Amino acid sequence: MRGIPVMCSACRARRDWLLINHGRNVWVRCRCSNQWLEPEISRADFDAMIAIPDGTTYPSVEQGLIALGFDGAFAGTYLD
Repeated sequence: MRGIPVMCSACRARRDWLLINHGRNVWVRCRCSNQWLEPEISRADFDAMIAIPDGTTYPSVEQGLIALGFDGAFAGTYLD
């Protein structure tokens, strides 16, 4: 984004983000549970990046965050 490395303002992590597409906005969420609106990624950009025909839909955002490990439980853990 803008050619500048993205870093979590809470824990300083530099990777392993979850992108949340909600309405016309795209949010970035860190494993430490810090979340921010990312105006550089549009809904069209998100849809173009994510082309998973059989992706999982969760009943709520909160349940998805827990299932994917972005609820803060894995803060400081990076998956390779």
